[in-house]
Amino acid sequence: MAGRRAANDSLRMLLSTADWTYEALARNVNAIGAENGMRLRYDRTSVAHWLAGSVPRLRTRELIAEAFTRRLRRPVPLVELGMGDSAPDILDAVDPYGGAIAERETSAVARLAVLCGMDADPARRRLVQQSVYGAMRLDVPVWPERSNACRSTERPTASGPAGRLEDIEGLRDAADFFRRAGDFGGRHARTALVSYLHDDVVPRLHAGSHEITHLRLLTEATRLVHVLARMYVDDVKNGAAQHYHHAALRLAAEAGDRTAYAVVLRSMSTHALDLGHRRTALRLSEAAVSTASADAPPEVRASLLSQLALAQATMGDRCRATASLATAERHQHQVSTPGTAGHDAHAPCSSWASVTARKGRTLAALGDRASAITALRLSLEHRPATAYLSRALTHAEIARLLLGGGRLDEACTAWHRFLDDHLHLRSGRADRILAELRGELRVHAAHPPVRVLLRRADTAVRRPG
Repeated sequence: MAGRRAANDSLRMLLSTADWTYEALARNVNAIGAENGMRLRYDRTSVAHWLAGSVPRLRTRELIAEAFTRRLRRPVPLVELGMGDSAPDILDAVDPYGGAIAERETSAVARLAVLCGMDADPARRRLVQQSVYGAMRLDVPVWPERSNACRSTERPTASGPAGRLEDIEGLRDAADFFRRAGDFGGRHARTALVSYLHDDVVPRLHAGSHEITHLRLLTEATRLVHVLARMYVDDVKNGAAQHYHHAALRLAAEAGDRTAYAVVLRSMSTHALDLGHRRTALRLSEAAVSTASADAPPEVRASLLSQLALAQATMGDRCRATASLATAERHQHQVSTPGTAGHDAHAPCSSWASVTARKGRTLAALGDRASAITALRLSLEHRPATAYLSRALTHAEIARLLLGGGRLDEACTAWHRFLDDHLHLRSGRADRILAELRGELRVHAAHPPVRVLLRRADTAVRRPG
């Protein structure tokens, strides 16, 4: 019959190789969609339509490819789905500072220029912000061989004064400003950070300076890009967060900064664990600990080891998790407590509070609910009052542990504190927790304190964000 679509034999072959039913493919596509902030309801009928030749929208095709990639444990490009030509990678573009990215793939600055250029352009930013998190996409620089190659081939020409310390200090101050802006959630000041990287930081890195100055600028740029990645994590734009995490790794490698590199790996481990990719999280955390330089500050060591302990605990490795946690605490005790003399407010890693919170999550993963609650509450004592995001997330963790232990009234108190902090936030994660809170507590709606809490939660949902 004229106009009849051809059956999609390529997709059928992938289904057979993956040993999946129609329902299994639909279920996995829906799950990866949820991981990337999308509510999808594909079913076996949807898959049947695809097999009959129907072509879904590009983002759905990306989710299908990612589902097969995870199942088959090899890259499955869009073209292999039999649904038309493959879309270009978001970095298959021309570097505005000269040359195609493919010809200069070792240049972290060139890749950052393209990534931020797309993200700063209203017509193209959706390609960055709607990209799909790749659970097996770990195409990151290998330390130290590739970082050494980068430094030898990408060294800028010295064309200015040897110092330019004001540039370094300016980037450091900016990183501190945007980090504190992130306390209000990932949607707060994120566009400003993208513009700052695109309009100010990238041109400085391309301007040329003496090598020592350039390497220090790269380190400060790493911290800025790392902050942006964390903002995207909080806004549940996980593919964009992954792109910026990789960009930060490349900058740290070109800077020759093992500590910055390790801190970004730790953040990537946290992100993977939040998305349920436990083995990936463990691998990233192990790489972070092994990569950190021998002279890394104790607060960095504590941060890396506490994340390793958490990753090990989620894998059920109690012995190693307990040992890593004990080592992390030894390093932590070498750091002065926040608010005391000698504490470094600009430490390039998680604070004392973050390490203590990670200890609480590790204990929870090991089944020690009471000790986990104690550690999480202790972490709150070290958080500044304006750290709204971290406080809100911690209150939610405490509330769920209390609820799991049958302590309903105490859980309601913790949820109220979560809502206190939520008032200040523009956060995708906090909004998602709020939605889940309403669902989790409906079963207890007959209890008067729960009714009060649910009314307040309903009001919070209607608040413009």
